[in-house]
Amino acid sequence: MNPHSSTLTEPQISTDILIGLLRSLLMQYARTPSPVIAGNIANCLDRLLSHPRFDEPPRERCTYLYMRTYWRLVESLG
Repeated sequence: MNPHSSTLTEPQISTDILIGLLRSLLMQYARTPSPVIAGNIANCLDRLLSHPRFDEPPRERCTYLYMRTYWRLVESLG
């Protein structure tokens, strides 16, 4: 039996790095609004929300879910 997995998985980035990336993307959007950056913000929020170590209280988690919905809308409106 092969000890190495045959499926490739993306390495897990820490929640601290994802939150830093989110802040950076939000500042970038503030300087130069674009649907691409809005989509990157939503993708970052997706990764954060699905991270196994992201264990925010339900109220804060809801805030992140609303943020993701908002940024998906901004992305789609172009």
